[in-house]
This record gives sequence, structure tokens and C-alpha cells, in this order.
Amino acid sequence: MSLPTITRDANGAPSVDFTGAVKPDALVVEVLETGDGPEVQEGQSITVHYAGWLWDGAKFDASWDRGEPISFGLARGSLIEGWVDGLAGVPVGSKVLLSVPPEKGHGQRSMGPIPGGSTLVFAIDILAAQ
Repeated sequence: MSLPTITRDANGAPSVDFTGAVKPDALVVEVLETGDGPEVQEGQSITVHYAGWLWDGAKFDASWDRGEPISFGLARGSLIEGWVDGLAGVPVGSKVLLSVPPEKGHGQRSMGPIPGGSTLVFAIDILAAQ
């Protein structure tokens, strides 16, 4: 399977290239760089920098655009399942590409700029977990 390619600018902010990418049917977790910290556990508070795109390449959100990382609990019910399933077990310091199918994302519900039924792609840098 061919996933989108993530590139970084001088500040570390990601861009995505969907050329030749094939949309997977299931959650795909690709660790682009493995960190040397402890593994993230479900239920911890994590701090990340991230960017998210629709499969058509449209960016819908990015912490880099706001200039600061974000912290939140890695918990079902407060995050999409694709993040919980995809980040639990990944070491702190890792850079991760997630491809999240609708059933692990927002399902058939539209959420702001995200149409229902969307496959989502995220570039996530795991900065801390506690």
C-alpha cells in the first residue's frame, strides 16, 4: 500500500503529497521517526504538534498554524478512535503518519470542515505524555 508522503519545512511543519497514494480501508499507523521516550498509554495526557488533511489534500487543522502544540487526554469519547488506537504504544518523541478511515474518525457525521464519510490523514509529533 502506498501512503501519502510527509515533508517538513525548516520549522518542522509538515506538508503532505498524495501523489500515488492509495486510500486504505483500515487504520494505518506509520511511524516515520521512532522517539526514545516511554510508550504513550491510553488515558495519559499527551502533548503533540499535528496537522490534518482530508484525503483530497485539503488541510482542515494544524497546531503548527497556531504556533504552539496542544495537550489533551488520549481517551475514547474525547478523541477520534483513530488517534487513540494509532498513538497508544508509540514512544514519546516519535513522528507518526495516521490514515484514519471514517469508522475510526467522525463516521458519517460532518464536523466543521470535515465532510461525513471522510478518510483523514494526520502528521503527528508526540512531544510528551504523562
